[in-house]
Amino acid sequence: MLPSPIAVFLASLFKSVQHDRVHSPDNKTNITLDPEWLAHRYQPDGDKVHFVRASREIHQSVTFVSDEYLPANLDRQVIDRKALSGSSGLVNKTHFILHSGFCCSTLLARAFDLENISMGLKEPVILQDATGYYFGATDKQTARVVVRDLLGLLVRPFHPSETTIIKPSCVVNGMAELFMHMLPESRALIIHAPLPVFLGSIARKQITGRLWAREQFAVLHKMRLIDLGYDDEQYFRQTDLQIAAAGWLIQQGIFQKLISIFGAERVQTINSETLLANPETAIAKMAELYQLGLNDQQIQQIVDGPAFNSHSKHGTEFDREGRNQERSSGESPHADEIGKVAFWAEKVAEAVGIDMVLKAPLL
Repeated sequence: MLPSPIAVFLASLFKSVQHDRVHSPDNKTNITLDPEWLAHRYQPDGDKVHFVRASREIHQSVTFVSDEYLPANLDRQVIDRKALSGSSGLVNKTHFILHSGFCCSTLLARAFDLENISMGLKEPVILQDATGYYFGATDKQTARVVVRDLLGLLVRPFHPSETTIIKPSCVVNGMAELFMHMLPESRALIIHAPLPVFLGSIARKQITGRLWAREQFAVLHKMRLIDLGYDDEQYFRQTDLQIAAAGWLIQQGIFQKLISIFGAERVQTINSETLLANPETAIAKMAELYQLGLNDQQIQQIVDGPAFNSHSKHGTEFDREGRNQERSSGESPHADEIGKVAFWAEKVAEAVGIDMVLKAPLL
């Protein structure tokens, strides 16, 4: 079962965070100095940060650093945020992989797990918590202080030379502008699947994919960041794939705004099909964007390694041919619906001024 973005988002208004034992501020130093203590959840009720102890090997072994995937027996501690405030400053060697779902973003986060060079943080839940808290807060000035503290506690590399590359959940994209202002040297790679490919991914996952798309849309719609010109009743009358396309369009609008604010020097884009067709060139250009200084041999090792040759969610062997076979068999029964919804979405995008093809291409 795919993680439910709206469940996580609503949990961030915090009826459901596990209440682990609260430790006194005397224990804060060991936690803030030890990157194995992952800043995992934020609890606005009581203003507390939940930590779990997760080694680099655990990060490597799980699909996402969420409770659904992390081992249940990890050590946990909870500390008042104000006791930690200022004890872990923001690290400038921090960049982002932003995405709209089902587009090889997890593959890229795995690809840049390079010891002593970089590490990908895969959908840390505390950023979803921060998103829910920020958009629900009436005092945005205080909320920004809290978000800055949480981001600083999250970004603590395992080695001083490492660059941290955060791949947030796609429901966090509405916070990307704030994050990049807080980290003025950060850069972002935006990856998305072309709309027909994205719709095919939703359709072939059947009820699970359609539910995911509706839940993601519910979160994005609640934020009111991009107006597609429909009211709530009109959205209620739309099909599952129309809602999926609407969510995709909202994400495109968010990405388009980021490009306009920060420019191509800090924000570049690629779609999943271009990545898979040109992996060596794409990885080399990403390494340049993130200023990692990789050589040709290191780039080839990434492309020949598990990130591009095993399933990002299951870990089984899975190459480009396997992806194409999965896509063909799963999408063909839905081809007519996908085509009609994609045509409708193009007309909506044209009406509201959203780019179907993003500017600032990586390649």
